[in-house]
Amino acid sequence: MMGSEGADVQDRELAWIGIQAIQREIETDAATVEAIVDAALARIDRLDPMLQSYSVVWPERARRTAARLDAERSSGKPPGLLHGVPIAVKDLCDVRGEPTRAGTTALGDAPAAANAEVVDRLEAAGAVILGKLKMTEGALVSHHPSVTPPVNPWNAERWTGISSSGSGVSLAAGLCVGALGTDTGGSIRFPSAACGLSGLKPTHGRVSLRGIYPLADSLDHIGPMARSVDDVARIFSVLCGFDEGDPWSLARNPPVAAMSALESSVRGIRIGYDPRYGEEGVDPQMIGAVQAALEAYRELGAEIVEIVVPDVTPVLGAWIWLGSAEIARAHAETFANKAEEYGDDLRRTIEQGLVVEGTKVAESWKARIAFSRRLEALFDEVDILAAPVIPGRFAANTNLFDVESDPQIAIASRFTSPFNLSGSPSLTMCGGFDSEDAPIGFQLVGAHRDEARLLALGSAFQAKTDWHTRHPAL
Repeated sequence: MMGSEGADVQDRELAWIGIQAIQREIETDAATVEAIVDAALARIDRLDPMLQSYSVVWPERARRTAARLDAERSSGKPPGLLHGVPIAVKDLCDVRGEPTRAGTTALGDAPAAANAEVVDRLEAAGAVILGKLKMTEGALVSHHPSVTPPVNPWNAERWTGISSSGSGVSLAAGLCVGALGTDTGGSIRFPSAACGLSGLKPTHGRVSLRGIYPLADSLDHIGPMARSVDDVARIFSVLCGFDEGDPWSLARNPPVAAMSALESSVRGIRIGYDPRYGEEGVDPQMIGAVQAALEAYRELGAEIVEIVVPDVTPVLGAWIWLGSAEIARAHAETFANKAEEYGDDLRRTIEQGLVVEGTKVAESWKARIAFSRRLEALFDEVDILAAPVIPGRFAANTNLFDVESDPQIAIASRFTSPFNLSGSPSLTMCGGFDSEDAPIGFQLVGAHRDEARLLALGSAFQAKTDWHTRHPAL
């Protein structure tokens, strides 16, 4: 627990400030990195027993890093781009000397031999890693039976989003400034939408997957989540880049200068919207948030263009067949020896992937490529595509893979998984709140490697609106 009333006040004061404000505090000697980290740890200690977002917190490690960063600043060493920023990582990222559990017990407690590339990049930029965040088992759809699921701080009766559930909850509650999420079918976008956050799923291959325990690695993306697009951009500028140790890494992978992207004008950008795709079967409050965002962009000088999105129906099935085969491959060695330790959903998916027919995989790849080509052509007509993230409101711990009753995974992921199959970048933001005062997210999807334009649009939207500045009453 926190040691004093003063620490309680300090953790509240520092909980919601972003990267630029943190670094201003440090530069002006208003706060040290140690003070910032202590406030973050105190807040975690006070609130996370209720919210359950962290799988493990490393106070000693974080304080050692903070002390080193303060000493380096005193010695005159130039600060990194994320100097002193408290960040947490999803528990499928390797951190040297710590186990990577990926939300399951089957992987055991063997410590990782090396950091994931993204962890190395964060630490080289001066970030302070606070700990690891909870996630659904294997990054699929449900939490392992041994895991107490995170609680949405906006409304405990509402969904946190999957699979980066801990990332969403910790950020929404002010328990870190930035977090890493992964997205194979919506797992950055779902929790960003459900928890009122900004989340970037980059182009597949722009951020290294080396040292990330895979779900389905041709579909896996890793990216930054934060409360503002400005913070997302700063973290992404550190994460992106070619990694020769990752076979999926894009060779043509130019760095993104965060501030240049954020200062770009959005005037004249063509934003495409398909009313049929974005509104059929969608909760009216979700539709209203997307339409309000489009109106905001129109006022900012963007051009709103009515389009027809390529049919996503064939690729929703393709995700299941390709995904299950790749998931089975990722877990093959462990599953052969520890099948009984897996939860029902991940175990059934692995079993399906082990017997999926080659013709199904071939058909799925054909559907995947066809959709990707049609989508590529669409980006000749418009620069950006706007869409909802989820079609409706889900209750806490909704299992979208409950094949015993009413499977909702295809319905729930029709705005997300197609863009994993195409590898397209997507930015999710909060566009309002529903009648139960829970956040409503929307997304912007871009052409490959067009993250800078997405970030510029995101920054402009958040300069015009204040949804991202609102916080749950904890």
